[in-house]
Amino acid sequence: MTLYNGHGGNILQICAAYGLQPSEVIDFSANINPLGYPKGLTDALREELPIVRHYPDIDSSLLRKAIAQKTLHREEEVLIGSGSTEFIYLIPRALRPKKGLVFQPTYSDYAKALRLSGAVMDEIICREEEAFRCDLGHPLLRNGEFQLIFLCNPNNPTGVLLEREDIIHLAEGVKEGFIVVDEAFMDFVDITERHSILQEAGRRKNIILLRSLTKFFAFPGLRLGYMVAHPEVIERMEEFKEPWTVNTLAQRAGLVALGDEEHSRRTRDFLRSERMFLYNEFSKIRAVRPIPPSANFILSKILYSPTAQELQKHLIKKGIIIRDCSNFPGLEPQYFRVAVRTREENLRLVSSIKSALEELSVK
Repeated sequence: MTLYNGHGGNILQICAAYGLQPSEVIDFSANINPLGYPKGLTDALREELPIVRHYPDIDSSLLRKAIAQKTLHREEEVLIGSGSTEFIYLIPRALRPKKGLVFQPTYSDYAKALRLSGAVMDEIICREEEAFRCDLGHPLLRNGEFQLIFLCNPNNPTGVLLEREDIIHLAEGVKEGFIVVDEAFMDFVDITERHSILQEAGRRKNIILLRSLTKFFAFPGLRLGYMVAHPEVIERMEEFKEPWTVNTLAQRAGLVALGDEEHSRRTRDFLRSERMFLYNEFSKIRAVRPIPPSANFILSKILYSPTAQELQKHLIKKGIIIRDCSNFPGLEPQYFRVAVRTREENLRLVSSIKSALEELSVK
């Protein structure tokens, strides 16, 4: 059976297919903070439970204000949503671009959202031999025919980072269109100032920034993200956005997360060393070539048989789930992605991959 639906994190579906319990497996397919959610979240949500008898704040007012203050933006430049994916579909629905562009391989919902909006979708393949770098000076971009361009920074699944100045230069050349920069994993990056477009969003009408709160703060089941854009763009989005997409518990979780600076510091310190540890361990496996990571996940290529799907199925029997990346345009069937987890879990992953590759190569 196919073990993905365009995304990682299908732990319930996979466990049902293989007769496993979620407690029996380690999910490396979902790129979530291995340190878990902030302290105090459980108590905060318990306190909020009596309020779920009422409709949530339709504007997420408190959280909107908190994010505006934290990002140094005005409240009218911020919009709260049910994860950044809600915005990925909302933006083309609201802006109605005739033609959109996606750099592949990347998150699959960009292309899907463009197609569903009726836009003609073009793509530029970022090639393996060029380290999957996005060419923002590509000839396709010179005629200015794209009304909507999606960028993922750092890119999922390759981990490639774009430079802030390159994005600004691209935006300056796209006079009649919009650049959507999805920074869902930017909180995991060490030096965000070189790469994030956060401060430009809101000031430039044609830059729309997306951020996720659920990956870094480890509560993806609640669904929470935000958009930063020019007030006129935010106003346009609000016209098309469904009401009450952000529930009461998610709004409270966002406030707790933003207020826990210690959790953010511990996460960055932990991942800074652990992702390099896992990358170095992968580099020692002769049959695997990892791409240097920038966030909390690593894309790797199996240099000979088996395919990533075969490896994935083999590892599930050992209680480990990885992300087979063969459904990403531009990636060969040998590519897989893993999240960076705890040292003990990462060691188990490395050992299991080594033994799985040996067993599969014998077959």
